[in-house]
Amino acid sequence: MRLLWVVPRFHHAAVGGAERLVRGLATRALPAEWSSEIATTCALDHETWENVLPPGTTNDDGVVVHRYAVGPRDHARFVNLHGAIVSGDSGYPQELEWLANSVWSADLQRFLEDEGPSYDLILFCPYLFGTTIWGSQLWPERSALVPCLHDEPYAYLTTVHRMFRSVRGCLFNSNGEDRLARRLHSVKAGGVVGMGFDPPAAPPKARFGEPRGLGSFLLYAGRIEEGKRVDVAVDYARRYASERPNAPRLALIGQGSYAPPAEAADVVTKVGFVSEEERRAAYREAVAVVNPSHLESLSLVLMEAWLEGTPCLAAARSEVMKEHCERSGGGLTFDSYDSFRDALDRLLEDGQLRERMGEAGRTYVLDEYGWAQVRRRFRETVEALVA
Repeated sequence: MRLLWVVPRFHHAAVGGAERLVRGLATRALPAEWSSEIATTCALDHETWENVLPPGTTNDDGVVVHRYAVGPRDHARFVNLHGAIVSGDSGYPQELEWLANSVWSADLQRFLEDEGPSYDLILFCPYLFGTTIWGSQLWPERSALVPCLHDEPYAYLTTVHRMFRSVRGCLFNSNGEDRLARRLHSVKAGGVVGMGFDPPAAPPKARFGEPRGLGSFLLYAGRIEEGKRVDVAVDYARRYASERPNAPRLALIGQGSYAPPAEAADVVTKVGFVSEEERRAAYREAVAVVNPSHLESLSLVLMEAWLEGTPCLAAARSEVMKEHCERSGGGLTFDSYDSFRDALDRLLEDGQLRERMGEAGRTYVLDEYGWAQVRRRFRETVEALVA
């Protein structure tokens, strides 16, 4: 089986969830007799899409990677059309124009046009990029989506409906994502595969909280952007601290343009980028990990926190995270400040509860998303799509 993965960026410096998913599946999920190649752009930044890496073919982690320059795009027009797209007020021509100014590469498209038939299956990830929207239409009969789908305005676009209907099927990250896709679109075939995780290594040697003088802390990990509702986590942490003496601080790790307001300085610490060892230490030392995002197809943050034995506070409006928490027993959910406060009170008052929930979460990750299970699901799903 010869597979090609098409993703808008692919590099160790591009650490988004979709990139990590593709890297993991392409390098670790395949049976020994199968092969994977990557087709991507020369960009690293998911906002500017500036060409940074040189075009050409390289070997990355044992995988052949074909890189092509991002083509011309009118970023100002893309931004101007965005409001109408999100509000649902755009017509089909505006939708096409907006997507035409998304990240796309004419050279990558020509590569797909010429070489597509030589692959048994072409897997496009994630769903809402020009590389996926336009690339999947060249050879839809041998294409599949790894959509990383969220319940968001973009998922309701006519172009997206047509794309889902045209391809052979989908590989999903979770049961919740699978259900969402089938509610919104015509999904011909496919199933849940997910991302694979290893058992946790030895405890990290690094320390996170003590060197930064944090004391007891909650952790937010991921893109530090309002689109991920980090501002909600900050607001709730501030309100909690105003009501509870000795409330834990909120530490923010990751990268992004959001800056906490000055009046949050006594409660919130924006740490920014940390090493992998420090990240693991942050998970392990936190009272709980907070994920306020409604837009998750898997939530790497929950998985990583649970592997380190730490419970989670997750947004109840995320069907995916709510189901993870209910099935695992590893987290509590909130849909308002009051429910956030009550859940955090429970965790702070009962150290044994935190320990039990963290252990339950770790068991869930390894049982549901251990590499053995992911490899089995990947092979079965791809074979069914190609048959």
